[in-house]
Amino acid sequence: MRRAILASIVILAAGSLFAQVGNGLGVQMAGTWQLYRADTIGTFSLNEYRSAAPTRSFIDATLVLQADGSMQSDSMSLRFMEWGEHAGFLFFRTPSGNSFYKVRDLSPDVLYLVSVTVTERNANVTMIEANPNANLLLVRTAP
Repeated sequence: MRRAILASIVILAAGSLFAQVGNGLGVQMAGTWQLYRADTIGTFSLNEYRSAAPTRSFIDATLVLQADGSMQSDSMSLRFMEWGEHAGFLFFRTPSGNSFYKVRDLSPDVLYLVSVTVTERNANVTMIEANPNANLLLVRTAP
């Protein structure tokens, strides 16, 4: 009896590990997200919060990600046009190339995106480095 219970627990645990969303990120990305720049969150003071409710200006952008890779963004500075996932990295296509991020999920609805710089030579990746000045925080507002 113990073996049967132990075996069922192992099967359930293994099933939950492999039941992650099939995009490799472990999070369903399609939906509406509010984007915050991690480097500007620190400039928002507690006094500003107490004196008035947080304003729209604190949010850098609202992103609407579609399952087919298309997206809508109201950001004037980031200019994201499309999004996708490859090898566990999230990327946003911009007019000047791609922006790559490693996703750290704080919860299914709150994601910390670590910006990475990918160096490539002759179609081979030679280096991946963290870019601490461009990290983002995504908060889901609607599925």
